[in-house]
Amino acid sequence: MYQTEKNNRNADLVSAFLRCPFDEPVADCPFIQAYQLNNPEEQIRILNSLSEPELEQLRSHHRTCIALRRADFLINGDSQKR
Repeated sequence: MYQTEKNNRNADLVSAFLRCPFDEPVADCPFIQAYQLNNPEEQIRILNSLSEPELEQLRSHHRTCIALRRADFLINGDSQKR
């Protein structure tokens, strides 16, 4: 189930669907519903059901969030929740 062409192309999002890399997602995180499932098979099924434009929107949000939270860490010395 996990080693599909789509999952390989979207490997950066697979981990984002499974859990927040900062343990606590921001309030507007589009992945929260997936985290709440706490079921990797269901989380991956949702990822596989999304269109490429939807995946690109999620990827953009995820990359921006990572960049902002890393910057917060560098400035403040810890990850602050938004």
